Amino acid sequence: MRSIFNLFAVYLRSKIYFFQEEKRVLQLFYSCDLFQKCDLALKKEYRFRNPFTISKNFFKKKQEKEIDVYGEIPLTSLLHIAQECQITPHDHVFELGCGRGRAAFFLRSVLLCSVTAVDFIPFFISNAQKIVEMLNIERLTFMCEDIQYVALSQATCIYLYGTCLSDSVIKHLCIFLPAKVKIITLSYPLRDYHQGFKTIKQFAVPVPWGKIEVFINQK
Repeated sequence: MRSIFNLFAVYLRSKIYFFQEEKRVLQLFYSCDLFQKCDLALKKEYRFRNPFTISKNFFKKKQEKEIDVYGEIPLTSLLHIAQECQITPHDHVFELGCGRGRAAFFLRSVLLCSVTAVDFIPFFISNAQKIVEMLNIERLTFMCEDIQYVALSQATCIYLYGTCLSDSVIKHLCIFLPAKVKIITLSYPLRDYHQGFKTIKQFAVPVPWGKIEVFINQK
């Protein structure tokens, strides 16, 4: 009985958090006309489609062991991360594992940087690219690729959400991640997987279940 009550309490807390977060997003970011158009178009695309379910079904079909791997950082927390990383309009951010693309649309429209967003779930990429074309957005590209094999030579900053990536994938990425580029990771520093990395900044941001540690890494 207590476990059921605890689960309900977590569910209720998450619902309240999401409601408050969306209210802050409206207040802080909808004054940006491009972001408002992007976000409303994205919400329309997923009105009757749950990205968590889409992701789960995709990995089920691939017969992966881990299927509950989808996640999105709250935009207010992403803003904090971008400020700590000192992302400017001159940056070209590569987002590895972009999901439905809300963070990428935010980075491009609110922070004005160039963005290349990568995910290997075709449904996410095709819908995001449709919005890009509909709104004629420049300097924002969505790629349907495996993040382990994307060319990163143009990146000045890399955002790797990747909280559910396997150790083997992270280790593989560490070999090919470029030097002298800021790499943002959540939950873990890259130095835990490769001795060639150092942590240049560490801080925490809010998420629905509490707080998550953010690491800015450099090779």
